[in-house]
Amino acid sequence: MIVMDFLERMQATGIFSLADIALLYPDLDRRRLFEWQQKGYIIKLRNEWYCLPGFLENPFSTWIIANVIHSPSYISLESALDHYGVIPEGVYMTTSVTSNRPIRIDAGGQQYLYSSVKSTLYKGYLLEDTGMHNRKVRIADLEKALVDFFYFRTKYATIRSIVTLRFNEPVLRDQLNTDRLMGYVDEAKNASLESRIRKMLKVYIHA
Repeated sequence: MIVMDFLERMQATGIFSLADIALLYPDLDRRRLFEWQQKGYIIKLRNEWYCLPGFLENPFSTWIIANVIHSPSYISLESALDHYGVIPEGVYMTTSVTSNRPIRIDAGGQQYLYSSVKSTLYKGYLLEDTGMHNRKVRIADLEKALVDFFYFRTKYATIRSIVTLRFNEPVLRDQLNTDRLMGYVDEAKNASLESRIRKMLKVYIHA
């Protein structure tokens, strides 16, 4: 049966697009995909993206999905700060930065929020191995995640409001590279952003 061959081939990637399918099965009737969804063989994430049911069980699946369904993009803001142990609360949606248009997407029962920067500021991310399907994900380093956060979350503009964030001070003091942080700030050429970052340093690094 073609479905068994299809599932075996897609097991290697976990998540796949219509373009990926067309490369392997150029003559496949798309109605088969709807039938396979109905039978639970595959899950439609959005538009042209699908995955296998077991793919969603991996904790890195939301990051991989975030990287591919709206690109170019990298994990940042609250999601990255949560990953680095900076923020105290859990994150209910996956937050990313993109040089594409800003958008909020519902996919696979999860929410994905993309904030847009100009292409010259689309930097400061690294590739982290997920340990699944030979995939790596783009995620902001700690310093860029903080810069992105204060770039977009402009309501945190005073000492008092920044204190309410309750950032993990020991993590910041041990892991934050302030030279790299201020390098990203300088590249942004945004006086208000610099002011917010310096207030954050005063609160949590006492600098």
